[in-house]
Amino acid sequence: MAHYSEAYDFALFEERSSAAPEIVERPLRQPRREQTRRSRENVVELPQEGREAQAKPRRHPFRFLASSVFFAVVFVTVVCVVQSQVLLTELTQEINTVTDSLQKAESVEIQLNMQAALRMNDAQIEKFAADELGLSKITGTQVTYINVARADQGRVLQDIDGGSLLDKLWASVRGLFV
Repeated sequence: MAHYSEAYDFALFEERSSAAPEIVERPLRQPRREQTRRSRENVVELPQEGREAQAKPRRHPFRFLASSVFFAVVFVTVVCVVQSQVLLTELTQEINTVTDSLQKAESVEIQLNMQAALRMNDAQIEKFAADELGLSKITGTQVTYINVARADQGRVLQDIDGGSLLDKLWASVRGLFV
C-alpha cells in the first residue's frame, strides 16, 4: 500500500526543464465572464456598518481629560509612596544610630558608676571625713535630749496667704467688736 502525500511532494513546485514533457493537464480556458464571477464569489464583501466600526473612533475630550486626571492621580500616589518609603528608611537609620549611641552611653554610665562605687565604700568615706575634713564619730557629749512630756501646740503668728474671702469678712466683723 503506497501512501501519496502531495502536500510534501516538493517536486510539484520545482521548475521543470523544457526538455521534459509536461504531463500536467491544463484546465480549459473559461470565458472571461466566468472568471469574474468566480473571482467575485471568492470576495467577501463587508457590510457598511462593519466599515464604520473599523473607522477610527472619535476621541472624546471628556474621556481624554478623565484619563489624564486618573494617570496624574496614580502618578502622584506612586511618587508619594516612594517618597514616604525613602523618609521611613532615613528615619529608621537615624533611630538606629541614636539607639546605638544611647546604648554606648548607658554602658559608659554603668562603668563609671561601678568605678565610683569601688572608690567610695563606707570605710573610705569615714577615712576621708576623719583625715581631710577633721570630723569624728558621734560621742555621748554631743547628744542632747529634749523633754516632750507636755503636749505639742502650734500657733500661727502671721497669715501669709490672707485667707479666703469669708475669712477676711469674718475678721472685719470681729474687728468691729473688739
